[in-house]
Amino acid sequence: MQKIDFVKNLDTIVEKLQSKAIVETFQKGFAQPNQNYTYGLINPLLFKSKSNFDQLITEEKYSVILESLNSKSIYEEQNLSRLTTIFRTAQANSVILNAHSVDLYNFHNSLVATLKLSKEVLISKDLDAGFEESIENGIVIFQILIETEGLETEKYIKIFTAFNELITTISKIFNESEEKSEIILLDSGSDTNVGIKAGIETAKSLFLIFKEIWDYVTSYKHYKESKKNNALLESLSIRAEIQKKVDDGIITKEEGLEYTHMVKTRTDDLIGMKVLPKKIVTETNQVENKKLLTEFEGLKLISGKE
Repeated sequence: MQKIDFVKNLDTIVEKLQSKAIVETFQKGFAQPNQNYTYGLINPLLFKSKSNFDQLITEEKYSVILESLNSKSIYEEQNLSRLTTIFRTAQANSVILNAHSVDLYNFHNSLVATLKLSKEVLISKDLDAGFEESIENGIVIFQILIETEGLETEKYIKIFTAFNELITTISKIFNESEEKSEIILLDSGSDTNVGIKAGIETAKSLFLIFKEIWDYVTSYKHYKESKKNNALLESLSIRAEIQKKVDDGIITKEEGLEYTHMVKTRTDDLIGMKVLPKKIVTETNQVENKKLLTEFEGLKLISGKE
């Protein structure tokens, strides 16, 4: 599991299991150990946590983390039933001296502490941001689907060369050539995550190109059999942006053709090497998108006329 995926999956676990709220409730009671405290406030959090746990444990990306922390023993019905009788209005020693309540506290406190440490050590603040914030900072995270722990050096070189040529072309179209693109993440595992930072408009357009192509591909399955398809090329927003600059005399017709050629060929190359923005791969139908992307390996989706 890649670093960025581990942190985001752990973040989801902490949120869904109500870990922060449970820990904070414990700690409020511990802060005044000689006074009665309503530990019963933990019980409704625990029921919600259990409901979400039953869903998370069925997904491999979460279960691998949860099982390593012996979470099933925490969420056994017998243990939860026992805990609801422990959490009542009482002094802290009635909770601290009970092994079952301490196990629950330690479990959730470990999740919260691990998440905090992971965010501080494993990924930068930019990479921890949501999609909208990231794109406004000129950052797009891509995922390369691979079958092993890594790719041959030659294939990485081809991918990065295609990225460089595509981003350089887009930056010219949006007058952001002075903002050189950077690789801010290269994180391999079952797949590889690549974080690219460029000009804001360049990053937005880069993502949009892939999204428009992928939406078209998934809506019209016949692309697989029809390699030459001018309709797809014409539908791309960046094609209209290029034509506008030609019409306004900002770039020549020859430059417009060159930019169009570079956008379509390099995007084709990247999709053919199983590269897509991570948001597309993971936030829609991940299994279907991975399968479909594999089917398109080596194919040219937008190889229409210039």
